[in-house]
Amino acid sequence: MAVCMRLATALSLAMVAATMMSATVRGGPVLQQGYQLRAGEALTYAPYTFIMQDDCNLVLYNNIRPLWSSQTYNKGSNCVFALQYDGNGVLYTDAGVALFATITYGRNDGAHFIIMQYDGNVVMYNGYRKPIWATGTYGQSFTQIKPVDTAELESLQLAESAGVRSDSP
Repeated sequence: MAVCMRLATALSLAMVAATMMSATVRGGPVLQQGYQLRAGEALTYAPYTFIMQDDCNLVLYNNIRPLWSSQTYNKGSNCVFALQYDGNGVLYTDAGVALFATITYGRNDGAHFIIMQYDGNVVMYNGYRKPIWATGTYGQSFTQIKPVDTAELESLQLAESAGVRSDSP
């Protein structure tokens, strides 16, 4: 009996550790560095939802009305939006192709995070609590942005690795 109890306890602890190490968000308003949103997972602050959809589109909703989109609808499968340790938020396909990026790598200045704010704006803050990226929505009408294509993203990453940085968010 004692062996079964130890085994059950060890199995439970292993499951908790695996869940914590998967670094995903199931709900709530904040995405911290090193974490990601998988299909169906979202940042929420009623009535707003910033969700990684099954169709690979990252969308901000006010109830059912879309306010912002990454414009990556059906451009991949099993996509995730990851807030990387380098300060960049990137939407990847299951093949590792980057479909969208916040272009904030190297701008994290410490522990950064993305928050679904009460005003309907999704904002990334650096370690000094300064905003470095935002959807710019504030609960307004639908906003579109031009997604960064893979070639442009690679060019920007090359420039960054060569020490060339943009100081604009």
